This record gives sequence, C-alpha cells and structure tokens, in this order.
Amino acid sequence: MNLSPRRFRQFALVIALVLLGGCSMVKLGYDQADLVARWWFDRQLDLDSSQSRWLKQELQGFHAWHRQTQLPAYAELVDVVARQSMGDVTADQACENVDLAAEQLDAMLKQAVPLFAGLARQLQPAQLQHLKRRFAEEDREWREKWLDGSNERRIRRRVDDWEERAETYYGRLNREQRDFILRAVQNSSWQPQISWERRLNRQQQILLTLEKIQSQKLSQSAAEAEILALIDRAMHPSDARFSGMQQRLQTEACTNLAGLHQLTTAEQRSRAHKKLMGYERDFKQLLVKR
Repeated sequence: MNLSPRRFRQFALVIALVLLGGCSMVKLGYDQADLVARWWFDRQLDLDSSQSRWLKQELQGFHAWHRQTQLPAYAELVDVVARQSMGDVTADQACENVDLAAEQLDAMLKQAVPLFAGLARQLQPAQLQHLKRRFAEEDREWREKWLDGSNERRIRRRVDDWEERAETYYGRLNREQRDFILRAVQNSSWQPQISWERRLNRQQQILLTLEKIQSQKLSQSAAEAEILALIDRAMHPSDARFSGMQQRLQTEACTNLAGLHQLTTAEQRSRAHKKLMGYERDFKQLLVKR
C-alpha cells in the first residue's frame, strides 16, 4: 500500500522493525535488536569508538525496558488479531488494531527521546555532513524506485510488494485477490511527488535540529525539548496536501486490509491464524527470557 508513516519514526524505525520482528525471525531478531540498531546508527552517523560504547550501553537499557514493559502489549495485540483472522474483519476493527500498534510505537519513541538527545549532543560537524550524504544516497534510491519512470511501473512495484506481504500470511493468492490488490493500488490516494517533498522537508528538519543541538551545545534537557518539538512537527505537518493525503491513505488502508481478508478462503485464514499465533508464542517466550 506504500503508506506514509503515521508517526515520526526517522530514528526509531530500525528499532521498531527489529523489535516487532519479521516473519519467522521474531525471537532471533528481537535478541539482536540492539546490535542491529547500533549498526544502523553507525551507518547513518559514522560514530567514533566513544560514541559507540555509549550507544551500546544506552541501547541495552532501552532493550531491557522494552522487553519488560512492551512485549505483553504486543502479545495481547497479536492475540486479538489472530482471533479476528478466523472470521470477517471490518474496516473499523482494522483501524483499531492499527491505532493500538501506533500507540505502542509512540510509547517506544517517547522512551527513546533521551537516547536520541544524548547522541545528538555528541555529534560533530563531520558526522552531520556524513548524515547529509546518507540522506542523499537514500534519496536517490527512493526517487529511482518511486518517482522516476512510468506510473504503470510504480503500480506494478506496489502491487508486487503488497502481494508478497499478503502471501507471507495467507499463502498463494488467487486471481480475485490479486485483482482486488491491483484495483486498490490503482485507486490509491498516494501521490509520490507529495511524499517526495515531505521526505526532503523531514530530512531538513532533522538536520537543522541536530545542527542546533551540536552548535549551541545544548544541555540534555534542552536537547530533549528540541527532539520533542521535531517529533511534534512531524506528527502535525503544516503541509495540508500531505496531511490530507496521509489521512486518506490511513482510511484506505483499513478498508483494503478488511476487504482483502474478506476474500480469503478458510484455508488461508487458518494459515494466517497459525502464523499470528506463532508470533504470540514467540513474544511470550521472549518475556520469560529476561
């Protein structure tokens, strides 16, 4: 569906992806989350040895907090979705589940603000230049994938992405289900140019915030306030085009998730239920492993 982020996750994204787990790698991914996060931060910022040691300690504490406080909510949410998966799912139910997941990500982001601020205070001008170059590299890839080329090519790529995700849970899709996905993508409110402009603006805001924290040598509390303000601007964008598109996409996502599920067979629903119950079991086992 190619949804734009519902909440600001520029720094938290890699942590969220690993902590929430992927496919059959939940337990392995979760146990390696702090390592993967350290790798990502280093790739974006080219950290020195002192910063790496500091980040390692902070991420270990963050990971312990997450295991103790957030995993129960993950297991509960997966259990709800698993039970719903055996019957028809309404758009309202899908939206409720998405909102619950967003709330959990927001809680994680809030907890990580001191870490973000502490790391920002240690950055040097050369590291901010490194981040600019990383943004430029990622932008070239994003533009090539989602902005350049024909609309037909973009539609095909989005359809392929959605079908791959759906088949992770349901198994092979039939023609009716593939046609539903194609129509949903063709009728999507997503506009790549608006997303591109929003992407560049978000990057600029990040860089300006980090440069302010670094150049003015802000205290920890002042740096945290800047990070929170950055998050607030991202959560409440002033660009009406983007906020309007994002709201429409969220509505469409709920409708499409429910619509595709309603087209699934009993065998596909059973497969999805088994997959989700496996996630719940993994989360509960991770809770025991403290």
